[in-house]
Amino acid sequence: MELLIPGLILVALMVYASTRIKRVAAEAFEAETVETEWFSIEKPEGFLNVIGPPDGLEFKSYSKDFGAGEAAEFKAARLEARVYRKRNLKYAVGALREAVKVISETPEVIDGRKYVLLEAEVVEKGIGFREIYKLAEKDGNVVELKATSLESIDEALLGKLDLMITSFVVK
Repeated sequence: MELLIPGLILVALMVYASTRIKRVAAEAFEAETVETEWFSIEKPEGFLNVIGPPDGLEFKSYSKDFGAGEAAEFKAARLEARVYRKRNLKYAVGALREAVKVISETPEVIDGRKYVLLEAEVVEKGIGFREIYKLAEKDGNVVELKATSLESIDEALLGKLDLMITSFVVK
């Protein structure tokens, strides 16, 4: 009997902690607007914004969904944003053309700022990926958004990825 009460208290604390952890984890995948000193982007539900991204990235996000079959170890979609200091847009676009197999290039202007969208095909560990780069110049630096997705993802996830790309605006 003396062990029953502490045991019940311990179980109650474990249930409370587990429920709280699940709730916080679910909230992390909710939609939000992410603002940095360089840009803003709309993150839809189902994507996680990595706090304090590694490797000098300004932003990192990935979907909670994974690929299927041979692609099961890969996230279905992921995004990264970085700033290349003391570079211009022409140089950055040229460097990308040399580094990846570009299949389309589209210039656009948003609020008077010139952007370049590049679509590329990449193979990683035998799995095909689609990469979209959105680049813009700000104060002698280039801000780059790189969206990577498996070649075959469902329409709903593709729509969310497109939302993030189109909502990406350099300040």
